[in-house]
Amino acid sequence: METKETEVKQRGYYVVCLSAFVLECASTMYISTVGDRSIWMVFFAMIGPFLGLPFVGYIIEAKNWNQRIKLAFFSSIGYGLGAILIYVLNTKQ
Repeated sequence: METKETEVKQRGYYVVCLSAFVLECASTMYISTVGDRSIWMVFFAMIGPFLGLPFVGYIIEAKNWNQRIKLAFFSSIGYGLGAILIYVLNTKQ
């Protein structure tokens, strides 16, 4: 049976993945608004740091390299899925 601490750590990997996904999508939208010279770039620039908050705590709490590697792996999955989503949405235009 898993302890509460183990459940929280495992949930942290999914939080990191989801946060990276959202951050990648928002970053791409920010880059797009800068390219379009839209005023929305100010909005995305201001919310960017807050989008990373959910996984910062989990990254800081990693005690060993095994946990850090798992966090990096789940983060890369989130960034990759975000990039794929933006690519798919842009190819439909």
